[in-house]
Amino acid sequence: MKKLFFLFSFLPLILFAKVPPCPLSAPVIYDLTGIIEEGYCIVAVVSDQAEISEFSFDSETDYLTLLTDAQFYYALCLDSAGNQQFLYMGPQEVGGGVSIQEIQPLPSGLNQGAKVAGIGTLLSIGAGVGTFLYYAAADTGDYLMILVGFVLGIAVASAGIMLSALLGVAKGVQVSLQNKREVVRRERSTRSSSSSVTFIVSKVDREIVPIEYLEILDSKI
Repeated sequence: MKKLFFLFSFLPLILFAKVPPCPLSAPVIYDLTGIIEEGYCIVAVVSDQAEISEFSFDSETDYLTLLTDAQFYYALCLDSAGNQQFLYMGPQEVGGGVSIQEIQPLPSGLNQGAKVAGIGTLLSIGAGVGTFLYYAAADTGDYLMILVGFVLGIAVASAGIMLSALLGVAKGVQVSLQNKREVVRRERSTRSSSSSVTFIVSKVDREIVPIEYLEILDSKI
């Protein structure tokens, strides 16, 4: 018991402790054999976010290791005479951006359930008030019908509110289950579409490199 008490006494500190970030992806390695010409070396690589990427290049194997995660890259190569060569590394289409499909946000199960329960509650209160007014209008002056109408109105409203709450919970659960199935479907669709993308390495002319990337590469010469 003392050990458990000691453990739980430090639980608030554990919850607020900083956890070292987990790397999201491994380094990307491109084989430049037959792509980079003899005598050229890579002097700079820029990512799709227009940021300089850290890299290492093995001249014996022509393996380029990129340490900055990105969807595509442009590299600047120079030879001893200052001649330039540009490389594109990324999806099949040279310089092509990533196609982003707009999808509708999923409905909230809590909001949908609350909406059903709220509408049902209003209708139930209305039915209870209507029941009370009906019996009150039929009263002959002894207030018996008013009392009966009041009791029946409360009963009708209470039963309706409880039924509305149950329907709201059922609707919320239904929407939540539909959301889970939709999330699974979207994840499968994303994996299947991303797995069909072919990544390439190719030479590109200076004119093809977008100006925002070109300016950054030129600044590293």
